[in-house]
Amino acid sequence: MQTIDISNVAEENYLYARHLATLDGIIIYKNGIFRIDTVTKHSAFEAIDFWRNIALATEILLKASLLKYEVPFFRKRAHSEYGSKVTAEKNLWLEETLRSLQIEYIAQINTGTLSTAMISAQEVLFEKISYDYQKAKLVSEMIYIIIRTRRNRNNHFFFANQGTIDMSEVEILYLPLLNMLDELYNYQK
Repeated sequence: MQTIDISNVAEENYLYARHLATLDGIIIYKNGIFRIDTVTKHSAFEAIDFWRNIALATEILLKASLLKYEVPFFRKRAHSEYGSKVTAEKNLWLEETLRSLQIEYIAQINTGTLSTAMISAQEVLFEKISYDYQKAKLVSEMIYIIIRTRRNRNNHFFFANQGTIDMSEVEILYLPLLNMLDELYNYQK
């Protein structure tokens, strides 16, 4: 049976989040900053893809930060003893986290929801790294706006009236949030 080493899962998710945020060609990542690229017309399906990808990018950036700064948020998924085994041989904290949760298979890892990740950030991460209080508050507020507005609606069903890209929403909400989450991941005390 194959064993997968997830020692670098924080960095891998950070890079994947950047990929997702820029996948649709509306946002680029250049010189360490997310920016708006030249925007062209998109079909309704492409617009929904963009909203889904950018919302997922924010979630994955937050979870990558939790992992990087050793904030436990994994849970064990019941009845998932199948597939590849999992280890974190080069990441002692993560290896101990897996062991304490009795996680042996990658399918047993439950990373929770964006809401539960945000709670972990509010209760542990921001204080642990002495992250600026006002920025932490703004990140929390922006994530909760995303959860209440686009994220869940666009991830689970197609509504044609959501099939447009409102650039002001991208510029006012998503772009600053992506940049704050990128800063959080790369934060130096």
